[in-house]
Amino acid sequence: MAKNISKEQPKPISLPLQNEINSDKIYYILLGIILAAIALLRYRLVDMPLERDEGEYGYMGKLLLDGILPYKDAYNMKLPGTYFMYAFMMLFFGKSYTGIHLGLLLMNAGTMTLLFFSLKKLISPIAGLSAALTYGIMAFSVNMLGFAAHATHFAAFYITLALFFWSKYLEKNTYKWAFLTGVAFGMAFLMKQQVVFFIIFGGIIFISYHILNKSNVFKELIVHSSIYSLGVFLPYLTVLLLMLMGGNFDTFWFWTVEYASKYAGGVDWEQGKMLLGMTFKPIWDEFMFFWLLAFVGVISLWVTKYSLTQKITFTLFAIMGVASVCPGFYFRQHYFIVLLPAVAILVGIASDSIANLLKIKSLKFVPLAVLVFLTIGVVAKGKIYFSKTKPAPLCKMIYGTNPFVESVEIANYITRNSKDSDMIAVLGSEPQIALYADRKSATGHIYTYGLMENQPFNKKMQAEMIAEIEKNKPEFLIYCNVRTSWLIQQGSPMDIFEWYSKYAQQNYNIVGLVDVAAQGQSNFYFDADANRQPQSQEYVILYRKKAI
Repeated sequence: MAKNISKEQPKPISLPLQNEINSDKIYYILLGIILAAIALLRYRLVDMPLERDEGEYGYMGKLLLDGILPYKDAYNMKLPGTYFMYAFMMLFFGKSYTGIHLGLLLMNAGTMTLLFFSLKKLISPIAGLSAALTYGIMAFSVNMLGFAAHATHFAAFYITLALFFWSKYLEKNTYKWAFLTGVAFGMAFLMKQQVVFFIIFGGIIFISYHILNKSNVFKELIVHSSIYSLGVFLPYLTVLLLMLMGGNFDTFWFWTVEYASKYAGGVDWEQGKMLLGMTFKPIWDEFMFFWLLAFVGVISLWVTKYSLTQKITFTLFAIMGVASVCPGFYFRQHYFIVLLPAVAILVGIASDSIANLLKIKSLKFVPLAVLVFLTIGVVAKGKIYFSKTKPAPLCKMIYGTNPFVESVEIANYITRNSKDSDMIAVLGSEPQIALYADRKSATGHIYTYGLMENQPFNKKMQAEMIAEIEKNKPEFLIYCNVRTSWLIQQGSPMDIFEWYSKYAQQNYNIVGLVDVAAQGQSNFYFDADANRQPQSQEYVILYRKKAI
């Protein structure tokens, strides 16, 4: 039965589903089937080579497992939540793309499970099952790069964990659940900064709930909201303390605040509209009927007799989901994953409303059956992705000349021809090479995008990268002549390229060349075969330090 979470509002229209059967066993069995089906789809791609974001998180996670805090020997503007999650996954499943993607598989199952139990309490079991299935299939979308372990997956997990704690708070109104709701939203912020909107969501629903449902409003509102706020800030304050104790607070602050604020400025709205059209249209086409059901959920939420608290909660949750996709107007494909819990909830509300309208016991699972049918349609339509193509060729098909497949063989060569203590330097944004090779980077600039951006720190970053490489004298130097590994802009300083051409020639010998193909097999040349002219426009050159 759909549960009213307001003490004064009328109960929402809902079939008495839980009263019709003696236990929740059937719902748990169905949840298990849904989880297993999505896990089977994901398991086929656990051997997908890492893309560069995953390489960054994996390399940072490796450093953590080696006892090195983030921002000490490697830098990025992102907060360290996902680095710790990667370290946790690699601790149990290994420092490989297989281990990372197995961790993602379990994390995804956790998000689905939390959606089920949250909506089971807040709306109905049917709504929970529908939301779990919707999130599971949409979060695996090729058009959202759902196979990759992006930070947005981890943010979505903690957002839904916060929603689960909120459902427990509505049951018991205790300090414990208020605090844990805040902690979960604070953890989501550590995964991805733009989910700060969900922290605002949490504050608003605490206020609205107490105003709508409590007689002693002011005192309890202040106390419980303060406890919620303490929970929100605790994860970030813990990170600040770690950075202070580790002696790298200044570097952390520069990258995550000073530089990140320049990046967050983003692009203008005209360019943002173009990016939105490019990224969202394929997502809409892939899941059109799920999006339409979500719109039905919005209408059902407001025209049927759900409580005012439910209406405020789920409408605001959806609004904040949209807001979390928009900062900077970059609209990258995987950004939409943070919106998916809201979409899944709205689909769950639509399913609950349809079940209420049917009013026949034997038809209560019809909405879920419809979603299963739609899911089968999505899988059948995308069979090249869901069931046909093997991981490495699929990676090449999706990413083209990005050297993600090629990084595996490059790293294997480095591992075979170097000692564990040897360092490498990648001139380009390909940190996955250092992770695969299990070698430490000679420079903390594992991404080179910041060096090319039109921002006030670009020349400083280039000078730092040059100085670090010259100081550490890496055994191998990897130069990526790949457009997407640099994203050179009009007005980008070119100091690092001028330095590279002289430094590599004076201090290194060419031992590897990879002609990167847009599709199909790239050509690899090592050792004596490597001294040749590249035949493709985009290529990777591998250098080894000259013997003294």
